[in-house]
Amino acid sequence: MRTGVVVAVSVAVAAVVGTVAFVVLGGNDGPVPEGAAGDYLAAWSADDLEAMAALVDDPPPSFDDAHTTVTQDLRISAASFELGQVTTEGDQARAAFTATLTIAGLGEWSYDSVLPLRRAGDDQGWLVAWSPAVVHPRLADGLRLGRERNRPERAPILGRNGEPLATDRPAVTIGLEPQRMDDPTQVTAALAEHLAVDPVAVERALAAPGVQPDHFVPIVTVHRARYDEVRPALHPVPGILFRQTEARLAPSDGFAQHVLGRTGEVTAEGLEQLGATYQVGDVVGATGLEARFERELAGVPSGRIVLLDTVADDAVVEVLHEFPGTAGAPVATTIDPVVQAAVEESLQGVEGPSAVVVVDAEGRVAASASRPLGDDFNRAFAGVYPPGSTFKVVTTAALLGQGTTPATPMDCPAETNVGGKVFRNFESESLGTVPFRDVFAHSCNTAFVTAAERLPDGALGAAAERFGFGVDYSLGLTTQGGAFPEPADAAERSAAAIGQARVTASPLHMASVAVAVPAGSWRPPVLLPETGNPATLGTIDPMVSQQLAQLMGLVVTDGTGTAAAVPGRNVAGKTGTAEFGTGNPPPTHAWFIGFTDGLGFAVLVEGGGVGGEVAAPIAGRLVAALPTLSR
Repeated sequence: MRTGVVVAVSVAVAAVVGTVAFVVLGGNDGPVPEGAAGDYLAAWSADDLEAMAALVDDPPPSFDDAHTTVTQDLRISAASFELGQVTTEGDQARAAFTATLTIAGLGEWSYDSVLPLRRAGDDQGWLVAWSPAVVHPRLADGLRLGRERNRPERAPILGRNGEPLATDRPAVTIGLEPQRMDDPTQVTAALAEHLAVDPVAVERALAAPGVQPDHFVPIVTVHRARYDEVRPALHPVPGILFRQTEARLAPSDGFAQHVLGRTGEVTAEGLEQLGATYQVGDVVGATGLEARFERELAGVPSGRIVLLDTVADDAVVEVLHEFPGTAGAPVATTIDPVVQAAVEESLQGVEGPSAVVVVDAEGRVAASASRPLGDDFNRAFAGVYPPGSTFKVVTTAALLGQGTTPATPMDCPAETNVGGKVFRNFESESLGTVPFRDVFAHSCNTAFVTAAERLPDGALGAAAERFGFGVDYSLGLTTQGGAFPEPADAAERSAAAIGQARVTASPLHMASVAVAVPAGSWRPPVLLPETGNPATLGTIDPMVSQQLAQLMGLVVTDGTGTAAAVPGRNVAGKTGTAEFGTGNPPPTHAWFIGFTDGLGFAVLVEGGGVGGEVAAPIAGRLVAALPTLSR
């Protein structure tokens, strides 16, 4: 009897032949079975059927099919084999081995088996005496291996009070049947007009590999209510078809889309990242929280490997292995569905890139929306912009802290020069000498830059810190806060005082600035309750907080933000018209930040123009849609 040591073979199926390392024990009496067994397992791991057959003694006609059928039926994506003890009795040998198969969508399955070998002669050495039992010891004629897989229901993303936000809901998939399309231009125009579907996306779907004239080509899936709205316009168009289904949807189309995210069929890159429990065709999180918490929401599929009787209609003969699964776990958020609905309503009809964020006094994000919906970039959380005159809230806190009062007289000329840089007011407005309350309400740049000159060194930066500028925080998604680099000179400090120079902030951060005024302290925003209640990082002097709140109220009642006023509601805020890029004059972002009923909010319209004319009306619609509740 001759015994060999372990041989390790590990190669991806149908990919690359790996290195086989083994040691053969023997004397000078010719080939030994360890070598033949190692070669066979190496070829098997590489799915090289030709090389395998060359090592088999008289392979039967079913040899190739037996291996390819197992690979296909089980969906084996990789295989490795470990050669164990080899025993020899005369011209017969048995090579024990352990197979470890990666089953796509389920994971790894290991089992022990044996390679029987026989001596083929002095010249041919040892060959495998093949039978179906080589593939798996329970296989025989009339039996085959099969797999079962059950993916758990995807868990919901929840709102503040446990309401399901993203979950399976009744839906309709709107698609096309190419052979029924009389006029492709009419089809794409109808989909673009009524569902904002990009014509290029339609063309891409129709041109996808494998699409046949009689196929149903899915284009978009919508809520049943949305389908009911567009059906009269789309149903008469030849080629547009509808299928009832269930889909992962929010309460309404676009609802908190950039936060909740969207799902889609897993990509090749996603399969590589997510691992063996995923397979082609799985629906996974593509953006937002759906992607961030993919594993938690999806859970782990359960399944089993079974031995089937092909004569008895594939009846299960035996369960060979079970894969235990786990249920998906819900992800809780601080999103308030009622506030979110108000945000969505406020953005109806808004053209161009924009964002609205609402934060409560405890730092919890109550709502967030970004536009356009077709762009996955979350402007509300990750956008970085000069805050413009909305930053005057911070500058005013610094001035009030140094003795300025709402009644302090200040000059507001049409333009002024600080450190060689000329600063102008919007439309060259000049107020003359007026109380600071009027300077703030009418957002006089020249008065602010002059006042900032008189602040002690570091006072403006310290005020920015109290409002969270420079604090690194994350909401679980890509997040930008506020940045206030130390000004290099007097001119830059004056520009920073009106939210220009190198000062930047996200809409999320400016909403946190707004709510800090009535709250009396700044907290880093939070979206996921599991991260805990955010600590208070910046405390505002109570007198400063009170005066600043009053000044922000004047902006809405008598100043640049009157378009945000809502009858019967207490609204306070600050407009912003932030220059960016080049041009004479340069383009501007339109801002409005404010608070009402314990909620702070920020509105941004990229390149929108004047904050009081563009962003303030959106803020007014938002406040009007909010419930009159103290939060």
